[in-house]
Amino acid sequence: MLEWMLLGAALLPHLEQVTPKIWAAGFADKHGSANCGWIARGNDTLLIDLPRGVAVAEFLAEVKRIAGKPVGEVLLLTPGKGDDAILAELERSGVKRAAPRADGLYWDAQSRVLFAGPNVVNGPRAPLAGANTAEWVKRLGKAERLGARLVVPGRGSWGAPSMLSRQRLFLEELRRQVAYGITMGRPLEAIQAELLLPASYYTWMPYDNPAAADIAHVYGEFTAPMQLSGARPRALVLIGDRFHEPEHLEEGLRPAFAAAGIQPHFTVDVKHLTASNLGQVDLLVILRDGMLWPGGPAKPYAIWMTPEQERAVVEFVEGGKGFLNLHNSMGLYPENGPYLNLVAGRYIGHGPLERFRVEVVDKAHPITKGVQDWSAADEQHTPPYDEKKAHLLLRNRSDEGQTAAAGWWYEPGKGRLVHLASGHTREALGHPMFQRLVVNSLNWLLRK
Repeated sequence: MLEWMLLGAALLPHLEQVTPKIWAAGFADKHGSANCGWIARGNDTLLIDLPRGVAVAEFLAEVKRIAGKPVGEVLLLTPGKGDDAILAELERSGVKRAAPRADGLYWDAQSRVLFAGPNVVNGPRAPLAGANTAEWVKRLGKAERLGARLVVPGRGSWGAPSMLSRQRLFLEELRRQVAYGITMGRPLEAIQAELLLPASYYTWMPYDNPAAADIAHVYGEFTAPMQLSGARPRALVLIGDRFHEPEHLEEGLRPAFAAAGIQPHFTVDVKHLTASNLGQVDLLVILRDGMLWPGGPAKPYAIWMTPEQERAVVEFVEGGKGFLNLHNSMGLYPENGPYLNLVAGRYIGHGPLERFRVEVVDKAHPITKGVQDWSAADEQHTPPYDEKKAHLLLRNRSDEGQTAAAGWWYEPGKGRLVHLASGHTREALGHPMFQRLVVNSLNWLLRK
C-alpha cells in the first residue's frame, strides 16, 4: 500500500483510499476544488467524475496500478469546463461512458459511501446559476435518507455525512430569506444587502458566502413567470407577508393539499396573481395580508392588490371556481373594493397570541364533517361578516369570553368561497382539527 500511496502522491497529491475497493482524489483550486473517485469492480474499475489538470494517459495508468484493474467505464456526475476533451480522450483509451444519473448521486450500498456529485459543495462557493434550488433541496433530502458513512462531494473536502444536511440547510435558509424579502416587496438590491446566513452553514468561511449573483438567481426563481403544470385539480396558493414568514405556511398547508389530492402551486410573489394564472387552476388560496413594505418596516406600507387583480379574483370565483381565504387575507386590502365585497368580511384586528377555543357552529355542513371543537395558540381574529351572504361555520372564544366568527361559506355567482380565521402559528396550522377543516374545505370548493 505504501508503494501506491507514494506513487499516487506524485500525480494526485489529494488521494485517499476510503475503503478497500474505493478511492477518492481531489484537485486544485484552479479546477474548482473538484473531486473524482474510482471503485474496483469484478473485471475493471469504475471512474466517477473526471481527472482535472492531469494527463489522462498517466491518470489511467495510475488508477490501474492502484486499483489493480483498468478503468472500463466513467460516470460523470459533476460537469465542469473541459469535459468534452477529457471524455473524448477517455473514449479513445477504451473507457465507455455510463448512463448519466438524473439525481447526480452514486451510492455504494455495501460500503455506504456516497459520491454526491454537484449536490454538495463542501467548501468553495456553490454556484447557483442554472440550478433549480427547490429540486436541489429535495435531492439532498433523498441523499440524507440513504444513511451514508462517508460522502465524497463534487467539490471540496470529503468526510462526514453531516455535509449533506449543512448543504440543505444552507439552501433552505437562502431560499427562506429571499422569499421573505419578496413577500414584503423588498427590491433585489435590498435583499442582497441584508441577507445573512448562520455561520454554521459555511465550511470555508467566508469563501462560501452566497454572492450577489447567487441571491439574484434565487430571487429570479421565485419571481419568474409561473409555469403551472401537474395533474388537475390545481391550486394557486399565495402566501407570506411581513408578519407571516412563508416557509412555515407552506409546511403547514402542504399536507392538506396532499390529503385532498390537489396539486398546489405556492408563490410568494403577488405579481403571480393574474387572470392568466388563475385560468390554469381550479382553486385560489390566499394566506397573506394586503401590505407591501418596499422601504422596510420603518417606512409606510403600500397596498399591493390592483384593480385588475381584484377583477381577476372576482371573475374567477363568480365564474365557477373556488376560493379558500385564510387567516389575515382580508387585512388591509382595497377598502370597499370588489375583493373584500367578494370575501364578505372585514379584518378589524386580533387579540394577543394565546390559546383560545374554536367551536363548530354548523355541524351538518360537509366542511365541518369530523371536526370537533379545539384549542390552539393562535391569533383570535374578530372579523365582522355579511350575514346576508355568508353562512357561519365556526366561532372562536377567548378565555375572557370574547367571541367572533371563525369561519364561513357561501356561493358567489357560480363559484364557492370559504373563509377560515385560524392559521397564524405552526401549532394552529398543524392542529389535526384545522388540517381536517382545510381538507374538507378544499373538497367542498371542488364539489367533491
